[in-house]
Amino acid sequence: MRAIVMEAYGGSDRLQLRQMSDPRPGAGEVLIRVRAAAVNPVDWKIRQGHLRLILRLQFPYIPGGDMAGEVVAAGAGVTGWQAGDPVVGFADLRRGGAYAELAVLRQGRFARKTPKLSYAEAATLPIAACTALQALRDLGHLSAGGQALILGGAGGVGHFGVQIAKAMGATVTATCGPANLAFVRGLGADRVVDYHQEDVTAGDRRYDVILDAVAKGSFRRCRHLLAPGGTYVTTLPAPDVFVWDAVERLLGILRTARRARAIMVRPTQADLAFLGQLAEEGKLKPLVSRVYPLAEAALAQEASQAGHTQGKIVIAP
Repeated sequence: MRAIVMEAYGGSDRLQLRQMSDPRPGAGEVLIRVRAAAVNPVDWKIRQGHLRLILRLQFPYIPGGDMAGEVVAAGAGVTGWQAGDPVVGFADLRRGGAYAELAVLRQGRFARKTPKLSYAEAATLPIAACTALQALRDLGHLSAGGQALILGGAGGVGHFGVQIAKAMGATVTATCGPANLAFVRGLGADRVVDYHQEDVTAGDRRYDVILDAVAKGSFRRCRHLLAPGGTYVTTLPAPDVFVWDAVERLLGILRTARRARAIMVRPTQADLAFLGQLAEEGKLKPLVSRVYPLAEAALAQEASQAGHTQGKIVIAP
């Protein structure tokens, strides 16, 4: 198979297209023919070595976690799946594998792809959409009639956050740059704020959940915007979040206290299936801003690293 391979940490030039041996599924695993792999910020952060103390990669390493494709073969103990079944899933980032023509997924980390979405669209769901879902539902406890603020409503996590919050019955305010105002309104946001013109943290509106999808804010700056019992959730752990979380847990602060959380996504079969159902119902539509061929994986990561991308970037092996 063809795959993008890293032999060491470094710049995008470390991503080399090579011919590799086909992987084989072990017990509890399936072999997937990858039709699309999403590019996430964690991919280039891994490449740069920022997570080397956490993931401890073994080289050569094939990057990528998010993928969509078809089942080729199933390992021992895997039932209910046949060759040709369309799936969307998430590889363990310690093992990687999505930037390739074939990849292995463990059972419980993939779900059936809805026909409503293309392979490129489906591949964007595992990390970004599950992050938004788990941040709003599990950490923020957002419910119908609630108020949600999405900081960075045009990006990968943010554009899913706007749609998921609306599907949950919330009133949604979202921030973005001037070029993305119409796009974010089209996602269903009730109020869109151009952050070049208005500092939303200087306002007096109150929100039940603030999802900082671009990790450009802080709990200190946003705390006063939270309603009693409200939660600030960031995609990038920060010292003030950890400190406040520790204080809250230690002292058992009242339920009306404002909370700070950092989201560490765990894509699951149930959540991927739920997101697929939202797509089937027309409540969730991923935006794929650009699809790169496998040979241009370095360019795809550079585009992601540059930021200001609408929706998601995808690689098509």
